[in-house]
Amino acid sequence: MAKILIIDDDDDFRAATSAILEAAGHGVLIASDGKAGLEMVKAEDPDLIILDIMMDSIYEGFSVITTLRATPEYMDYRDIPVLMCSAVKQITGERFDIPAEARIAHGDEFLDKPFTSEMLHNKVNKLLEA
Repeated sequence: MAKILIIDDDDDFRAATSAILEAAGHGVLIASDGKAGLEMVKAEDPDLIILDIMMDSIYEGFSVITTLRATPEYMDYRDIPVLMCSAVKQITGERFDIPAEARIAHGDEFLDKPFTSEMLHNKVNKLLEA
């Protein structure tokens, strides 16, 4: 099926999400930070990226997607769909407030952590079909 890159610094999240995706027949690639994730994008050209927002810094995921979508070096990869994930709502009760003008920093879909395997499958399928 699809080749999906997970960029997240949480070992447990990567393992659980990988297991769900692999059980559905997808190939899974793993990166534990934004820099490694961007390198993997160029090396592997995934069909979909699942991207954590808060990693080494609170905004690292936004930096990754902005680099992916706005840097000439990544021009060939800027249309890869991105499912952004974050536990910030669980921690603070609110999501990140991203101004509409900063659309380049938005993912194509969003999931609040924790989420169910059904929620993940629904978002992944939606993005892969688009």
